[in-house]
Amino acid sequence: MKRIISIYGLLLGGMFASTVYAQHTLQSGAVVTESRIYRMRDSIRIEMLIDLTAMKVESNRAVVLIPRMETDRKTMELPAVEVMGRRQYLYYKRNSNRKGYTALPYCYLRQKKNGAPQTVDYRIALPYEPDTERARLTLAEDLCGCGETSPGGVASLDEAALSYTPALAYAVPQVEMEKHRALSGEAYLDFVVDRTDIDPEYRRNPAELARIHATIDTICNDKDYHVAGLTVKGYASPEGRYSRNAYLAERRTLALKEYLAGRYDFVDSLFTVSSEPENWEGLRRYVAASGLADKEGILNLIDSDLEPDRKEQVLRTRYPQAYRTLLDDCYPGLRRTDYRIDYVIRGFCVDEAKQILRTDPWKLSLKEMLAVAQTYRPGSPEFVEVFATAVRVYPDNALANLNMANALLEKGDAGSARLYLEKAGDTPEAENARGVAALLTGRYDEAEQYLRRAADGGSDEARQNLRMMLGELNR
Repeated sequence: MKRIISIYGLLLGGMFASTVYAQHTLQSGAVVTESRIYRMRDSIRIEMLIDLTAMKVESNRAVVLIPRMETDRKTMELPAVEVMGRRQYLYYKRNSNRKGYTALPYCYLRQKKNGAPQTVDYRIALPYEPDTERARLTLAEDLCGCGETSPGGVASLDEAALSYTPALAYAVPQVEMEKHRALSGEAYLDFVVDRTDIDPEYRRNPAELARIHATIDTICNDKDYHVAGLTVKGYASPEGRYSRNAYLAERRTLALKEYLAGRYDFVDSLFTVSSEPENWEGLRRYVAASGLADKEGILNLIDSDLEPDRKEQVLRTRYPQAYRTLLDDCYPGLRRTDYRIDYVIRGFCVDEAKQILRTDPWKLSLKEMLAVAQTYRPGSPEFVEVFATAVRVYPDNALANLNMANALLEKGDAGSARLYLEKAGDTPEAENARGVAALLTGRYDEAEQYLRRAADGGSDEARQNLRMMLGELNR
């Protein structure tokens, strides 16, 4: 059954914006001066401005204009527009209310007045069906009002993509002129009583030194790395006199520095060396986490303003049982040396970065990873994998999380993208991505709020997405 739109409701003059459209002159003489098919939220909107002025309709005839929407799934006839000649219109008016009169299924129409300006502002909204990618708007003509369309009388008016393809703003990291990284560790070296020199074979020292070697060798044996500095800080435990502990902590730290300088031929200028005579902070952490019966009293003593030697004496005499436990279980761990190796990673071209991404991605900066991603089609598996790797290497980086979310949104996975958007920061680019995630899941009011915030922050992508969502593109 054909459907119609009343001419009374349509002859309202031009209500379109002033955008210039391609004109289509039909066989009947009608001219479609503006036409558009587009999606707005969950509906498909169809708009046409039809000028009937030049139409010639015989007095006892009618002309029917039949819009059609064609998608990849089906062709749908839309409400038609029928324009009647004078006799046809009078016949219709006289007989339409009579008993037994069978009206046409599109019978609420109007007489064509030849020579008088007449326009039809045609507007209709249809439900959007999920996964409808594209649609084409055509217009057929029945020149005699007899139900037969004119051969070759189908005008193709407009075609548009109906699935949302939102604009996304990938964050471009700042260029790292030098990629500075660091590896850190703790060494628990054993020293002969009152000695400050390192004996590589003494007690646990072979294993502890092997750990340090492994860390430094990782840097020194890789041609892509360059050692930029070494930081060494030594700690002593609180038992004994403070002045003696200060001397031991300092000399034993220097001993490790000299050991490393000799083994790796490091120059003195690479080293930053410091020491802490008594590791009260480490002691406090141990006690706070312990089940010692006198825990609260010991913590209050540690936090007191007593000078170190007096504090240690009170601890030893007031809490003798706890003190023995601390000597056996805690103090050995307080005598440690922290070390950090700062190094620089060389830069890589895109081809090198592609290979390294698979094997040693932590060598790459976010900028280098983005350069690799740009060689792949947005939304492709390779494209998404680059950003998945980036967020594994830089899990708390807002830019990495934003770009991963954008990569998922490219392929329509808004659900997974929202997990990364939680750590994507509050930049206009991030707000735009949150708006897109809401848009793709049909939360239009929420999407509009995000997108307006992003647009107010200067995001051109958000402005484009707002126009798309509100059906304002190409107007």
